[in-house]
Amino acid sequence: MTHPLLAGLNPEQARAVTTTEGPLLVLAGAGSGKTRVLTHRLAYLVEKGVAPWNLLAVTFTNKAAGEMRHRVDELIGPPAARIHLSTFHSFCVHVLRRDIGRLGYSPRFTIYDTGDQKQLLKRLIQQERVDSSKWTPAKVLRLIDQAKNKGIGPADYRDAMNSPAGDPTPRLYPLYEQQLKALNAVDFNDLVNLTVRLWSQHADVLAAWRHRFRYIMVDEYQDTNRSQFQLIQLLGGGHRNVMVVGDDDQSIYAFRGADLRNILDFNQHFPDPTIVRLEQNYRSSGNVLAIANAVVQNNHGRMEKTLRTDRGPGEPVRMLVGSDEKDEAQRVVDTIRSLVSQGSRYGDIAVIYRTNAASRAFEEALVRAEIPHALVGSVKFYERREVRDMIAYLKLLLNPADDVAFERAVTLPRRGVGDQAMASLREFANAEGVPLLAAVRRWTEAKGRAKKGLADFAALIARMSEAVSTLPPSELVTRLAAESGYLEMLQAEGTDEARARIENIEELARALAAVDPPVPAEDGGAAPDVDALQLLQGFLDRASLSSQADELPDEDGRGRVTLLTAHLAKGLEFKVVFVAGIVQGGFPHFMAQDSEEEIEEERRLVYVAFTRAMDRLYLTRPQRRFNPHSRVFEPTELSRFLGEISPRLIDWGASHPAATDRADRLRRLGFAPSNAKLVTSVSSRAEEEVEAVQPDGTYRTRTPETADDLDPGTRVLHPTMGAGRVTSRSGPPNNLKVVVVFDSGARKTLLVRHARLEILED
Repeated sequence: MTHPLLAGLNPEQARAVTTTEGPLLVLAGAGSGKTRVLTHRLAYLVEKGVAPWNLLAVTFTNKAAGEMRHRVDELIGPPAARIHLSTFHSFCVHVLRRDIGRLGYSPRFTIYDTGDQKQLLKRLIQQERVDSSKWTPAKVLRLIDQAKNKGIGPADYRDAMNSPAGDPTPRLYPLYEQQLKALNAVDFNDLVNLTVRLWSQHADVLAAWRHRFRYIMVDEYQDTNRSQFQLIQLLGGGHRNVMVVGDDDQSIYAFRGADLRNILDFNQHFPDPTIVRLEQNYRSSGNVLAIANAVVQNNHGRMEKTLRTDRGPGEPVRMLVGSDEKDEAQRVVDTIRSLVSQGSRYGDIAVIYRTNAASRAFEEALVRAEIPHALVGSVKFYERREVRDMIAYLKLLLNPADDVAFERAVTLPRRGVGDQAMASLREFANAEGVPLLAAVRRWTEAKGRAKKGLADFAALIARMSEAVSTLPPSELVTRLAAESGYLEMLQAEGTDEARARIENIEELARALAAVDPPVPAEDGGAAPDVDALQLLQGFLDRASLSSQADELPDEDGRGRVTLLTAHLAKGLEFKVVFVAGIVQGGFPHFMAQDSEEEIEEERRLVYVAFTRAMDRLYLTRPQRRFNPHSRVFEPTELSRFLGEISPRLIDWGASHPAATDRADRLRRLGFAPSNAKLVTSVSSRAEEEVEAVQPDGTYRTRTPETADDLDPGTRVLHPTMGAGRVTSRSGPPNNLKVVVVFDSGARKTLLVRHARLEILED
């Protein structure tokens, strides 16, 4: 007779549940019921007589831990409460509160958050007289975190991390650790690292914890870093009753230190394991799984498995193509309306994109359509800090009496305007009965003591105020970001977060491009009578409306469309999924194309995005994107991942790539026929025909790898401007600008990381 806890499990799931002794690796494909297996195995062990307090199950989020605890409680009742089921870090706090005294700390240690860490590093940077414009607390913290994720201590940092000359981190890291201990404080990464150190240095402590936890289960094992692997290896090294559940095809957190080798090399760390593959998918239709498998099977660093389903092929995977990102979003909205009219719920639908910056067009389209929606895991686009900062500048230009906007803008970036100076300025403004911006000018004249930073800020606002009526709004925000020093501040920070914030400012410029006024016609005719101030004010009003979109009523129970990144979508499922931005630079991301290792992670990210879909999957892409630096629309290139999918698996509609393959290749190289519409200038708001260069002969190109590849004199190829020669360059390698004189006679200054230049070889 079948055990009650095995009822409803497929053979592979049942095998994973009943294999209780020795190491066990469960390769759990997307939608294959891994949580069901984990929870039933915990219940099965208790039913077989294992004491609940001898069981340990760790995962990565409180939500996942809570869901597992709820399910085990439903299966076995009160004994479930005695199972230690938590996140890695909560478990380590539990260990350290009892035994950290062995390492010289008090059990009442404080756990520092990111803000505390940055404040401590700020003091150390000042103390050591490090150039804080190049080495911000955030940048140094990122480097320390990377080392700690790999289990690398201060003594080994310089060699293990290949620290470049001038990097102060080898000097700051040991001081940071000393200060933490002096303050009886630990940071987030220390929770795991100190537990590893404790168990490595004190065998009696490790033995006690091994005796306590005789069966260990680890969820999402593919997401573990080096330190978390060492933790499990130490704790499970005696009895070897270690079960890990994961999917190498869903390892998408390398940027957080996740080490894919932990799951790929499990049999080396725990020899002779039982390996169970969960390949039966209970979530998605056959067509969805077919394209997901088609992409991920191109990765070399994976364990072989193929998802299957009994649900049949289902609806075809469909491609939606927009002329630009705004039209792409509108096509998604039109499709959502159609689906809802046929009985779908808004709550069954998700739009998944690569980065948060891509949400803006979809948010605006959904607001216009009055479709309820929710942004998962991030503030809405117009509520993001850097977007609000730039909007504060714009509001101050339109309304110099807006003291709230003044106080936000004047301190970003820091201009040496401290709390005391602001208090004095407010006092002076109140006495004079004028707004703060006006007070700055009077303060300078009347008192002669205004800080230089305040005077410089007032001069900036004066310059930009004069430009409001003449500059297109998109160019206005680009100049504000540059001339205010805000862009330089983010570039100096050099973190992944800072790069994402720069992307969001560029996305704001794209949004403003939609309200840019037309310019005079090329024949000298007058431009239409459009008030730039009114256009900008209208945009800010719409931005305010968009920020309230989450408050739309949901009285009919139909739910809300979910907007989220592929990283945040992991573990979720929806009946209908739109995966947006299936172009080079979207999927895969433009910053993740330097190595095959990065491309393999991008494939896994696409696999995760595709396999969120249960019934319907739509892939969407724009044919062109606006580049705020060159101020032109540039044609996009089909995602390389589409080339890995059989065309028969996708309903391309009128956008089948075979029909335009040759034209697309020529257009990307800038060799299209002279009557091709290659570039659309935003300033004209009309498509202009640009005559492309027609080089004679056959040309070969290669991608530049370093700044030295773009020395003056280098022949280059631009995707829309054609061939030309670099005449000068400026800026650091990560923000390199080059001046190119094209064969057509045009002279352009280009930001290399956006320009997609290729080097012409002889």
